Amino acid sequence: KHDIALANYRMKPYDGVIDLFRAKTRFYFVEDFTFLGWDRYASEGVRVHQVPGDHKSMLLPPNDKEFARILQKALDNC
Repeated sequence: KHDIALANYRMKPYDGVIDLFRAKTRFYFVEDFTFLGWDRYASEGVRVHQVPGDHKSMLLPPNDKEFARILQKALDNC
């Protein structure tokens, strides 16, 4: 059922800055590796935070601790 919701969902611009936590290692082919397409939705820009690992490993040990540190720093700066 989630696929129906996804098919019907239309993203709208966000009135603010988006924090993007992006894997340092490129896993999939994407045209816009810098912002991964999020810049078109953020009216005030995108803050990119690079996290060690790839798309599959960025939340797994040993990368999880570095991700947590980067996330906490971003939250502290909100």
